[in-house]
Amino acid sequence: MNFFVLLCLISISANALTEKEIVKSVLTYFPLIQEAQLKAESAKGELTSAEGAFDHKLVFKSRNRIEDQYDNQYFETTLERQTTWGGTNLMAGHRQGSGTYPAYDGKYNTSGAGEIFAGLSVPILRNFKTDEFRTNMKLKKIDKDQADLQLELKKMTYLHKALTLYYKWILETQKLKINKNILVLAKNRQQMIEEKFKAGDIERFKVVDNQRAIDKRSGELIKNEIELNKIRAELAIYVRDETGGPVLIPLESNPEFILQKQEHLDFSSDISQNPQLKILKMEIEKIHLEVAFFDQSKLPGLNLELVGAKELSANAAYDPESLQVGVKFDFPLENNKAEGKSVAYNYKLKAMEKNEQYLEAELFQQLSFFSKASADSKLRWEVTSKEFDGANKMAVAEKSRWAQGASDLFLVNMREQDVADVDTRRWTALYDYHQYHLDARLFSGKILSIQK
Repeated sequence: MNFFVLLCLISISANALTEKEIVKSVLTYFPLIQEAQLKAESAKGELTSAEGAFDHKLVFKSRNRIEDQYDNQYFETTLERQTTWGGTNLMAGHRQGSGTYPAYDGKYNTSGAGEIFAGLSVPILRNFKTDEFRTNMKLKKIDKDQADLQLELKKMTYLHKALTLYYKWILETQKLKINKNILVLAKNRQQMIEEKFKAGDIERFKVVDNQRAIDKRSGELIKNEIELNKIRAELAIYVRDETGGPVLIPLESNPEFILQKQEHLDFSSDISQNPQLKILKMEIEKIHLEVAFFDQSKLPGLNLELVGAKELSANAAYDPESLQVGVKFDFPLENNKAEGKSVAYNYKLKAMEKNEQYLEAELFQQLSFFSKASADSKLRWEVTSKEFDGANKMAVAEKSRWAQGASDLFLVNMREQDVADVDTRRWTALYDYHQYHLDARLFSGKILSIQK
């Protein structure tokens, strides 16, 4: 066992494992949350890659022609960038040509200092509203946001599982105490009864009856210990040390389970912060982007191109400035890909919208139930606490009557068992309050605020 685990166990033994320690352990060291964190970082990289379509590109071209009649050299450097502004492509650069050119290649010839140029190409129809690069960048941005929400959802899911086990552990620990206490009472009484039986003061069946109570309570205690060990083993999945190794909580830990002091939170019908719903809405947004892209793909291509150039030499042999304006048009005779994708994604969109309607209704119903159940369990805890006080008084009174010979051992055991049963129901009500409250936090998307 490494030093940190040993230190952790000593700390847990000395002090009860708290809710805050559970939260910290799950959110910091749980491997599947760390996996989601790595996937979120990966999604950031994918977004950066998609943004690379709009990077500046530096292009260098050169050509040397060597022959008897035409010897020439040509150099061109261009800085290009595809932009997000209506699909506009910008370019600027410098070119220089020297030597002897044939008439049909005269466009490559420049003055001694060369020529600078700048231009743009603007789509008028296809690719104006969106194009492959812009659509992909938006999709990756949503992927990145979804990965962040998946991380939040995993934190919520595993924190809910861990705290559910934590609450069960506290409940079973309290049940263990209750069963131990009434078992000790029966064992102590057995010694006194046997002494009275030997003295001839009581009948033998009372000895047998009390032993039956001891056996019954011993059996319940064994069952309780099995359940507690099962929960401890499951809870160790979430309680981990800094290396990620599981930590088994010692049996002697003494957790405290109290009613939350703040007023009961009214989650009402607010499901807007639920990450599962947000992820689904983003998936629908992605389909809308795909539909818009494929609708654009069905349009003809019409680009306006504009390029201006200026000679850098003052003594250029021809017009030192020029402006070129052009139009590029293409019309696909068939476009089955865009047509088919547009139809497919429109149907997919309708299916996702149905899913969204169902999820919203389900989350609303679950949240409404758990919110009310939590409030009702708090009331139940208050009622059973009063019942527990009354049962305790009755048990004390019955013992006093039995000591005076006015009662029977059977009634004493029954009163003690009644106290234990009421106490168990009291703790179960408190457990239900915390558990339903936790469930409501999960469905409302506010469970992570429990760490604050």
